[in-house]
Amino acid sequence: MLDIADNTMKENILVKKLIKNYQEDSDRVALRRKKFGIWKKYSWKDYYENVKWSTLGLISLGLTPGDRVGIFGDTAPEWLWTELAAQAAGGCAVPIFPDSTAPEAEYILSHCEARFVVVDDQEQVDKILETKENLPSLQKCIFWDPKGLYGYDVPILSSFADLIELGKKYEASRPGTFEQKVDEGNGDNIAVICYSSGTTGLPKGGILSQRNLVNSVRGLLEVVLLCEGDDVVSWMSPAWVATHATDVYLPLLAGAVLNFSETPETAPTDIREIAPHFLLYPTRMWENLSRTAQVKILDAGWLARSVFNLFLRLGYLVFDIKNRDKKPGLFLRFLHKLGWWLVYRPVSDSLGLVKSKYCGAGGTAVGPELFRFFGALGINLKQGYGATEMPVVSFQSPSDITAESVGEPIPGVEIRISETGEILFRGDGVFVGYYKDPEGTELKKKDGWVHSGDAGYIDDTGRLIFIDRMADLVELPSGKFSPQYIENRLKFSPYIKDCFAIGGGDRHYVTAIINIDYATVGNWAEKRKKAYTTFADLSQKTEVYDLIERETREVNALLPEPARIRRFINLYKELDPDEAEVTRTRKLRRGFLEERYKDVIDALYSEAGQMSTQVNVKYRDGREARLAVEVKPRVVEEKQ
Repeated sequence: MLDIADNTMKENILVKKLIKNYQEDSDRVALRRKKFGIWKKYSWKDYYENVKWSTLGLISLGLTPGDRVGIFGDTAPEWLWTELAAQAAGGCAVPIFPDSTAPEAEYILSHCEARFVVVDDQEQVDKILETKENLPSLQKCIFWDPKGLYGYDVPILSSFADLIELGKKYEASRPGTFEQKVDEGNGDNIAVICYSSGTTGLPKGGILSQRNLVNSVRGLLEVVLLCEGDDVVSWMSPAWVATHATDVYLPLLAGAVLNFSETPETAPTDIREIAPHFLLYPTRMWENLSRTAQVKILDAGWLARSVFNLFLRLGYLVFDIKNRDKKPGLFLRFLHKLGWWLVYRPVSDSLGLVKSKYCGAGGTAVGPELFRFFGALGINLKQGYGATEMPVVSFQSPSDITAESVGEPIPGVEIRISETGEILFRGDGVFVGYYKDPEGTELKKKDGWVHSGDAGYIDDTGRLIFIDRMADLVELPSGKFSPQYIENRLKFSPYIKDCFAIGGGDRHYVTAIINIDYATVGNWAEKRKKAYTTFADLSQKTEVYDLIERETREVNALLPEPARIRRFINLYKELDPDEAEVTRTRKLRRGFLEERYKDVIDALYSEAGQMSTQVNVKYRDGREARLAVEVKPRVVEEKQ
C-alpha cells in the first residue's frame, strides 16, 4: 500500500493524489463525458483503473523512464489517462493542439523524440502516417476513436482499447508493478513538456516537473476556492498550458468533477447543460461570447432590446461603484436584484454560467469594455497572468474587479519589475528549462528569475498590471503605445473579430488592419438587403467600411490622441493559424504579418485611395491559390 499521508516531496506526485481520491471515495463521480448526446459518468475508481491499465499497457509496449509520449487530439478522458499514465511510468507527456498541421505535429514529435503518440481519431492518424518516415524515434501510434480506421493495416497503429487490455494482462503476470512505479517517483520527475505558441519563432518546449505543476495549481486553489464535487468543463486542448493547469490538475487536486464536452463545436450547449462552477476560456472565447450576446440583442424586438439596454446601464453603474470600493445604495441594490431575474440571470443561463463561482480568462489581456460588460451582467470574470514557463503567476481574487489588473501573485510566487519595465517572476512553479535549449533557458531564467519579455507594473495595492509584450510596444513621436490595448478595445465591437494595430519607426501615426466578423456583418448586410458573395466581397463593400469606421471612431474617442487610429483597411480574408498568421491560441504573429502584408501596410501610409494586391491562400486540403483583391484604405474622420 502506498503511503498517501507521506509529507515528503513524493506528495508532489500527481498520481498519488488520484490514488488518494480513489481510496477515500471510490464511487464518487470524478469525470463525465458526453457521447452521442448522453453524459456518461466515471467514478474515481474508473479514473484510477484506467490510469493504471494505461500505465501498464505503455510499460508492456516498452516505455521506460524518461521517455516522451505525445498526445494529439481534442480533450477527452483518454488524454487525461494517458498523461497520468506516462508520468506514473516515469515518462512525461507532450501535448499537441488537435488542429495542428502535419508539419507542426512532426516538428514537436521529432524535437522531443517521442517514442509513443496517443491520438484522437482518423484525422490525427493520417497526419502521423504522413510524417512517420521523418520520425525515427516513434514506435507506436495509439488511437482512441476507431471510426474510419478499421481498414488501416499499419503495424505502428493500435487502439486505446488494446492498450487497456495489454495493461490488464501485464498486471496479471506482474502484480504490484503500478504501485512500485508510483512509489519510485518523486516531485522532480518531468511531468510534461509544453511547447510555446511560437509567436516569435519556432515553438520551445517548456519542461515542467511534477512539483512545478502541483505548486502552481495549489497556489491557484487558494484563490479560486474550488470545492470537492464542483463542476469544471474541459473543452479546449490541454496543449495550452493554462488549460493544462485548470483542466488536468485543478479538478484532481480539488476533488472536483471534470466534464468533457462532446466536440468543440457542441461545447456551448454542453457547458450550458453542466453549468460549471469554474470555467477557463481564452480571451478570444470571451470576445466571441460578448459578440454573440450583443448580436442577439440587436436581433431582438424593440421592447426586449430596451429592457436589456436599461438594465445593462444599471449593471455598469453598480459595477463601477463596486470598482471604487463603495457599496450601492438600497434602491440600486433592489433594481439590480430585479435586473438579475429579468436580464442578468437569463443571459448567464444562455451562456452556461448561471452557477459559476469564478470564470477565468487567459492567453491575452482582457479589454476593459469586455471586463465591464460581463461584470455588468453579474458574471464573475477574472483574469490572470501566466506563461509556458509557469502556468499560473498571478490571478485576481474574488474581490478584485479592476479591469486593468491581472491580480496579485498566487501564494509561493514573487513578482518584480525590472528597470526597463519588464515583468520578472520566480517561485516553485517555475519551469525546469527549455528542452534541448540550454542557451534559451539561460537567457530566460537568470538568478532564479524568469524574464517574461512582457511589460507591466505593480500598482499601489500590489496587483500586477500587464501592458503588452515588450517587443510589441511601439514608439511614436508623441510617446509609446500598446497595440494590444487598442486591439482589445476594437474587438469588443460585435462586427470586429480581429485586428492588427500598426505604427512606430517612420510610421508616425497608428493604423489598423481589421478582420470583420463574417457572420455578424453578414447578418447586418442581409437585414439591409445588401447582396454579397464571399468574405472578400463583403469586407470591401463601402457600406461595411462605413460601419467599421463608426466602430473605430467610438474606440478613438476613448483613446489618447497619439494612439488614435488614423486609417484602416478591412482585410479580405480571415487570419488563419494554418497559414501561420496567428498561433493556435489566436495570438497575432506580428513579425510574420508585417512581412506578409507589407504592401497593404505601405498602402495605409501612402496617399493612394486604392490599391490592387495578391496573396497566396493555403486551403486545408493542402491546395494553394493566388487571390487578387482591391484594397481601399479608409481615413477615420473625427467623431463630431
